[in-house]
Amino acid sequence: MTAQTVQQGDLVTVIGLEVHVQLETDTKIFCGCATEQTDEPNENVCPVCLGLPGALPVLNEAAVEAAVKIGKAIDADIPEETRFHRKNYYYPDLPKNFQITQYDEPICADGELEVAVEGERRTVAIERAHLEEDPGSLQHVGGGGGIDSAEYTLVDYNRAGTPLMEIVTAPDFRSPAEVRAFLAELEEVLEYLGVFDAERDGSLRIDANLSIIPEEEIDGDDTDEIGMDALEAANRTEVKNISSHKGAEKALAYEETRQKNAIQRGRAVEQETRHWDESRGITVSMRSKEEEKDYRYFEEADLPPLRVSGWKDEISIPELPSARRERFQAEYGLSEEAASKLTSTKQVADFYEDVAGEFDPDLAATWVADNLLGELNYRDMEITDIAGRLEEVSRLVELVAEDEITAKNARETVLRSMLDDGAAPDEIVEQEGLGKTGEDEVQQAVVEAIDENPDAVDDYESGDDGAINFLVGQVMQKTGGSADPGDVNQLLRAELE
Repeated sequence: MTAQTVQQGDLVTVIGLEVHVQLETDTKIFCGCATEQTDEPNENVCPVCLGLPGALPVLNEAAVEAAVKIGKAIDADIPEETRFHRKNYYYPDLPKNFQITQYDEPICADGELEVAVEGERRTVAIERAHLEEDPGSLQHVGGGGGIDSAEYTLVDYNRAGTPLMEIVTAPDFRSPAEVRAFLAELEEVLEYLGVFDAERDGSLRIDANLSIIPEEEIDGDDTDEIGMDALEAANRTEVKNISSHKGAEKALAYEETRQKNAIQRGRAVEQETRHWDESRGITVSMRSKEEEKDYRYFEEADLPPLRVSGWKDEISIPELPSARRERFQAEYGLSEEAASKLTSTKQVADFYEDVAGEFDPDLAATWVADNLLGELNYRDMEITDIAGRLEEVSRLVELVAEDEITAKNARETVLRSMLDDGAAPDEIVEQEGLGKTGEDEVQQAVVEAIDENPDAVDDYESGDDGAINFLVGQVMQKTGGSADPGDVNQLLRAELE
């Protein structure tokens, strides 16, 4: 990855990620229990996901299909045969005392993802992406709810067995800001693939490994290329409990500062696992960091090898965000900023193309990227919240394009009423009397405004061009805001010549 080095003195930050993505399937990865979230704890469970003796796993085909789609999206190698292993460790939310995962034969390897950081495109190497089952979830109760201060902990196994894709990057990041940009791009890709629901609680969880390496221990002058000797010599801290882009940036910024301060004060940085306490904005020590040998991996005897040869070629993926951004700029003449907004989700991009297919692409971009998304964001809404009403938004754009209503009234009155009250655009236009005033009525209002405001006319004729704005306001008031301000400005200037 080509990246700018972030240093404090002669210290270089090195970050690698393990991103856990819950796959959007109807049932769990090894049983038929539903994956839908429920308020009732331990409801969607069975002998398989509870790890009861004699229960045997059966692989979910939809989870494999989602994994192949992810592999294709990150340009990874997808082997013809892969297999599952048992990862052994004890934790309260892991009922079997082992996790079914993939070890040295993952379903995806050697991929990459291109991201934009401060206007520069960079490529992050993805070492592997593998399928596994999600553990249950813990609820820490009392003592502020922190993992290190709770009075007791409750376990909910509803999540146990949910299909999970763990995406492991190379240590290519040199700052928390780069991590945030990568996570945003990755989430867009997953959403386009239809394998991930960002609104689902806990659907994206990040474990981050952060090391601080003295620059003199790096071979050569390029601090982007960190040698294995330097990485292995540095004590690595793993930060867990990160669940958002912003949270990742904040957690790693804290951990980066903590480690650099320790090193500069001559203190050792322990190799450990730390927990990100979002409420306090700090990381706290959980345990010493495990090594690979501690997990005692061995093959899962209850699952045969997985072969996807032939089948994987039949699995297609849609146009991805980066390709769609480039096409929008080339095909519709959009700026990079507008194209980024309009491809932020597949639903937004699809709707823009529908509108741009009927009306001027620039007008469509203004209405979708600026007006619609701006009003939705103000209300903490997503375009999916109005999925059944997008034809009404198209009708509103049509009213503006056909010059039947002013853009100002369409934006400030009609669109806002549509979102707040649920009314249709034509209904609002009729109720509020927002249809554009006829040319004769506008001309009459122009004449009246000039006759009634001689002082403003004198100021304009004396060279005060700003006086015309006052007269425009008078005309708009007389027409109830239904005239076009640009047309009114031209009519006033023509009348005053």
